[in-house]
Amino acid sequence: MVGFRGTVEQHHHKNTVQLPLKDSDGSAAATIPLDKLVDSIEGLQDKSRFWLAPTLCHGALQTMYIYGAAADQVKFPVYYGRRVVELPQGGVVSADYVIPQPESSESFKKLVGENFPEGWPKLHPRTRYLSPSEVDALKSETETRPLVIINHGLGGGSHEPVIRMLTSELHDAGIDAVVLNSRGCSRTKLTTPELFSGLATEDLRYFTKLIQKEYPKRPLFGVGFSFGATILSNYLGEEAGDSPYVAAAVLSNPWDMVDSAYHIQHQLVGKYLFSDSIAFALSRMVKSNRETLSQSPLFTEEKIHKKYHSTVEFDNAITAPEYGFQTAYQYYRAASSVNRLLKIRTPLLAINSSDDPVVGVYSIPNFEAEANPYVVLIKTDLGGHLAFVQHDGKSWAVERIVDYFKAFDKTVDLTKKVESSYKPMVSKYVDKVHF
Repeated sequence: MVGFRGTVEQHHHKNTVQLPLKDSDGSAAATIPLDKLVDSIEGLQDKSRFWLAPTLCHGALQTMYIYGAAADQVKFPVYYGRRVVELPQGGVVSADYVIPQPESSESFKKLVGENFPEGWPKLHPRTRYLSPSEVDALKSETETRPLVIINHGLGGGSHEPVIRMLTSELHDAGIDAVVLNSRGCSRTKLTTPELFSGLATEDLRYFTKLIQKEYPKRPLFGVGFSFGATILSNYLGEEAGDSPYVAAAVLSNPWDMVDSAYHIQHQLVGKYLFSDSIAFALSRMVKSNRETLSQSPLFTEEKIHKKYHSTVEFDNAITAPEYGFQTAYQYYRAASSVNRLLKIRTPLLAINSSDDPVVGVYSIPNFEAEANPYVVLIKTDLGGHLAFVQHDGKSWAVERIVDYFKAFDKTVDLTKKVESSYKPMVSKYVDKVHF
């Protein structure tokens, strides 16, 4: 698809869940269906149009810009304070909290060198470690404002342009945010010989519980980008009705990882540009943490130093065997979040583009979205992967996600749990399918 005037196509259940309105008495009249809340957001109505940058008239160009030119030419002056989170199952992740802009760049530079873990790599620009007292100051039993927990793309982190776009927009809207950087990502040093996968939801689960403990009154919103959308969607499906998130949004989720793997490998741009660059980033992450990874017999010298040219090649050698799979595609079938989409019971806005060079068009789960009243799927014909870049350099999709959370915060009573009689059907053969 080529062009710059995109079209929105909605997919949702005919009777989406009823969201309790603020100051309501709990009656049916004091609720709003999820799809009507989405309809209240400008640009998300079915058949509505949006305009992208005319010079980026193809999904591949959109994606190349967001991964390349946007990183250098478009500035999103958001600052992060980093916290290292030790996991009970071993290893660490890092959490980057959006912090106020410093009085001057010089004052920030002085703080960058403080509280730095010995032997850890230099952080990305506008990021520094928080002191123990600053971490303690984050905790609050009385804070009631929403907090957005963000899950990044494959091998990415808080430094990614699309995430800086989101955190900057949320900050401008007065909504707090924190980015959860996966093991080894965004210059988070590995302390145990274990990476991450689409099925590894335990780290997100632990961090979510930690935030709940530190902020018992804060409503939680969740966001997932690309591979982070897979992890978040899998987590929400596993938690089902026990999910602590009051709302969530996912962008460019490769719902069916098998279809996405075939898609990216069987088109020239995907195979020789995007797949190769993602594999290069993963290879670099492995080499940067070779001392720790070499403690495991799974990570041989050959695997650590090999130059991978595709995500399938990398996952065949490393991810699949690490998580007990024989091949990358067996892992993809198990980790695909479409397997758990029908189990999600958190109001979810999902945005996918049909011209995504990374996610196959057949991966977009129209029918599953229409079967689950907790989901509204927005499918567009333009946008690329994590891009949707407009003439001003901002992302149409990111702005809609921010509007979605603003609508929730303004309209919905976030202290009340969304009630529904919905339960996914369970096949008698479900135990034979190892999901």
